[in-house]
Amino acid sequence: MLVTLVAVLCNGQLCQEKVVTTSEQSGITMTACQANAQMGIAEWLANGPYREWKLQGYKCVLGKYIPKDAA
Repeated sequence: MLVTLVAVLCNGQLCQEKVVTTSEQSGITMTACQANAQMGIAEWLANGPYREWKLQGYKCVLGKYIPKDAA
């Protein structure tokens, strides 16, 4: 089953949901997502375009996830 790791990022008053990875991309399982999400998001933030953004929250979702601001 597909697992999606979603981060909620904020820059000032602007907040967005971003898909960090899926099990199709990285092979994560729901258990691994729940146990290692913070570490994976920290690495993703450090190496991506959202370095200045603050992590507000995250979630591991079963199935394909479409971020709310992209719907």
